Amino acid sequence: MIREKVRSGIEGLDELIEGGFPKGRTVLVAGETGTGKTTFSIQYLYNGAVCYGENGVFVTIDERHEFRVEDAASIGWDLEALIDENKLLMVEITPLFSTVKGIDAKKIVENIAMYVKEVNATRLVLDPVAPLITPGEEPIDPLSMQAYVRNYLRKLFFSLTELGVTTVATSEIPTGTSKLSRYGIEEFLASGIIVLRLRRDEGRFHREIYIRKMRGVNHSMDVYSFIIEHGRGIVISI
Repeated sequence: MIREKVRSGIEGLDELIEGGFPKGRTVLVAGETGTGKTTFSIQYLYNGAVCYGENGVFVTIDERHEFRVEDAASIGWDLEALIDENKLLMVEITPLFSTVKGIDAKKIVENIAMYVKEVNATRLVLDPVAPLITPGEEPIDPLSMQAYVRNYLRKLFFSLTELGVTTVATSEIPTGTSKLSRYGIEEFLASGIIVLRLRRDEGRFHREIYIRKMRGVNHSMDVYSFIIEHGRGIVISI
């Protein structure tokens, strides 16, 4: 059985992953600060709405959504127009976390589901995903904490699949480490992992991208350079 694909809208990427992301799955986009994770996720939603007729929801909990709209405008993407046309919904769910500790994954998905239904979305972004994991009383035993995070994320990712959305979740890589996520578990449960990184060469930094994992896809394992251009966003050199 050939799984239906969802085009990423990232210029040069779909050729590397046999046409797009597996429909209904969650793809983790991991990288250090400044590598282009938010640009990647906004480009996924913007081109989804403009080029492919697929509405989207952008969820964040650590920064006001107005800032994301401003960032997109600086690249040349008018998110306000898509919002006005009911093709895109920018959601800040920080209030959920201000008074309640230990929010269950089911509660998170219930809120997201309302937003997805509001604009009939098939694309979703969680930017970033780690803050959605909120244990009420963090287990002292590291093994217990690991089990908690694994179960939480499994519920979250499986529930998102049931919503019928294809999700891009961003993950901050701690600078100077080889980790791909905060907890070291997110990458095992996601269906795909795309890594963005910075390479220093003769005093200058260059952005690079590679596909670490994409289940059910015969993807490239090479490392590619990319730039961020006004009006085009991320452009991968292949």
